[in-house]
Amino acid sequence: MINPLNHIPLLRLLLPFIGGIISVVYLKPNNTYLLSGFGIVTALFLLLLFIKKLNVNYKFRWFFGVLIYTNLLLAGACLTSLKYQNTDSLSILLTKQNNQILIGEITEPTHIKEKTVKAILTINSIKNQNDWIKCNSKVIVYLQKDSLSKKLNTGDLIAFESKLENIPPPKNPHEFDFRKYLSFHLINQQAFLSSDDWKLLQTSSASGIYKIASNSRRFLINTLRKKGIQGKELAVASALILGYKDNIDAQLKGAYASAGAMHVLAVSGLHVGIIFLIFNRLFSFLKKFKYGKIIKGIILILILWLYALLTGLSPSVMRAATMFTFIVTTKMANRNSSFFNTLAASALVLLIHNPLLIMEVGFQLSYIAVIGIVIIQPWINNWFNIRYWLLRKIWEITAVSIAAQIATFPLGLLYFHQFSNYFMLSNLIVIPLAIGILYLGIITLSFSFIPIIGDYLAVGLKYLIRFLNYSVNFIDALPYSLSENIRFSVSDTWLIYLFIVFIISLIAYRKFNYMLLGSSFIIVFLFSTLWIRYNNLDQQKLIVYNIPQYSAINFIDGNDNILISDIELTQNRSKLLFHVQNSWINNSLNKEKVVRFDYLTKKHLLSNIYKIDNKNLFTKRNYFQFYNYKIAIIDNNYQLKSNQNILSVDLLILTKNTKRSIKDLLTQFNPDQIVIDASNSSYTSQRLKNESAEQRVNCWSVLLDGAYIRDIN
Repeated sequence: MINPLNHIPLLRLLLPFIGGIISVVYLKPNNTYLLSGFGIVTALFLLLLFIKKLNVNYKFRWFFGVLIYTNLLLAGACLTSLKYQNTDSLSILLTKQNNQILIGEITEPTHIKEKTVKAILTINSIKNQNDWIKCNSKVIVYLQKDSLSKKLNTGDLIAFESKLENIPPPKNPHEFDFRKYLSFHLINQQAFLSSDDWKLLQTSSASGIYKIASNSRRFLINTLRKKGIQGKELAVASALILGYKDNIDAQLKGAYASAGAMHVLAVSGLHVGIIFLIFNRLFSFLKKFKYGKIIKGIILILILWLYALLTGLSPSVMRAATMFTFIVTTKMANRNSSFFNTLAASALVLLIHNPLLIMEVGFQLSYIAVIGIVIIQPWINNWFNIRYWLLRKIWEITAVSIAAQIATFPLGLLYFHQFSNYFMLSNLIVIPLAIGILYLGIITLSFSFIPIIGDYLAVGLKYLIRFLNYSVNFIDALPYSLSENIRFSVSDTWLIYLFIVFIISLIAYRKFNYMLLGSSFIIVFLFSTLWIRYNNLDQQKLIVYNIPQYSAINFIDGNDNILISDIELTQNRSKLLFHVQNSWINNSLNKEKVVRFDYLTKKHLLSNIYKIDNKNLFTKRNYFQFYNYKIAIIDNNYQLKSNQNILSVDLLILTKNTKRSIKDLLTQFNPDQIVIDASNSSYTSQRLKNESAEQRVNCWSVLLDGAYIRDIN
């Protein structure tokens, strides 16, 4: 049987290269060994090429194949290791913080938040004592929001005294690992700078390409605003046409996510493909002239990359722009190439430029979606032979939606733990509207300088976007529109993808072995899922979460989920879920039952009598008993009582900057463990921890040490 991979050689080269990248990301091998191994394998391969008896003998072809794949694996590993090298050198320099002065350039558009301005800097120079040391590493800084910080732009140079700290690991179980996420962007340090801690040295030159792109995008957004497009319509127009998503509020973003239409707000291959089609048709007349095909190709490539730059060079846009560049180039050279070869070539070029793109969720989803559409969509499309044009187009969009969903849903469940149940309906409405908005948006911006025409086009664009938002909100409001909190691990993802691969192979090659293999993977997946759920039925846990400035105590009894907290859910639910939701998902918990602390009444810990619907959890004022585990909670209002018998408790939780000393509390309680929760300040937490050490009592500071987790059973 002919190996199908023989027709896509670049894919065969890409796979070991990706393997080398991933090996460095997770294993962190020694850079010296990698470079030595790469040099040895390369030298061996070149040496064997000169031995005629080997390179002409068909029997030894496998040996050359092994050398090539090994070399590609080591090449990917070496490139990735060299990327990490700069960040490691910065970490070493920053361990000697002797009044260091750092100079950094803003390399990405700043993000204005509620109290700060977030900026990504590339550190160019470090003054260590009297010497200036050149550097090239990224850091993230949060500047106090003021009139100057809000005006910072890409290319500006700032100087500041080193207040950088290593980005801390997550402080709660299964919480999103922001440190790991930033490490894939080669950022390991962060700093919080007040207005007096930094100084603007130089504004960027107007000729910088990133500066021009940023200014152009800002100008185009202001153009839409001047034409009367405001509020949510402007936010969606900015995201869909120009890739600027900062103006989208959480409610609208949540509606798009629930409806399964979030992909239209992130400029991706769909948008780049539409741009390609628009200008491909616009410049089709050039083919009539000599060298017209080459001129047209060069113009298209320039337009694609200018659009990619304008929209922020996200991984999905870069992938699409690179892929279309290869397509245009092959057409210019009058050559036909396999689509998968072109796709692999675009991935290889992007990964050589930045190997860590492979860890980007957008990069993964983008390539997987395209592969799924190309392989699966034709089969689905052939299920029905529809004569009528409109119905045929509707079915084609549906087929694309199903194919993309089959290809991407395991990654979606892994990263987002949710599934849009009406994805076919939303894509049927959203994709045509998004295409129309992109077309009309480009036309509106092109004719915006013509008063009457530009105004009418802007009105049409505004109402089209309004209809899109209405449609998304309508789908989001439908019953059971979203399945949430789905537990899905990395191993589950691999098992489902292996199942999909073998089912596709079964359809393509009609071999019974593929059905057996596919069935075995789905059986393993189902068995592991049931086993985890069965084990979680017997879990009995107490977790004190790290949510800065708040108390959050979680009692977990099987699938029962009771949270006692002082956080105001109507205002801070998203903050709460950021810290605790992944823990709930991992423990297969039901919807939370929240019992709210109320310290404002200065009465008892619980301001009202709440019915906690769990027979194993008993509460009376500031005392709790979970099974046989006894807990006392002490806040700043707790009054020491004279002549009280010492009460033995398993856990003593200190909250809300209690002023009681550990020595005084030990006259009232005999705890096995003291926990200082995150509602205490850093100063109070450290004081109480030091006092506990003096009294030789086991102590855990949630703010300093992370969430406290205790298995009761």
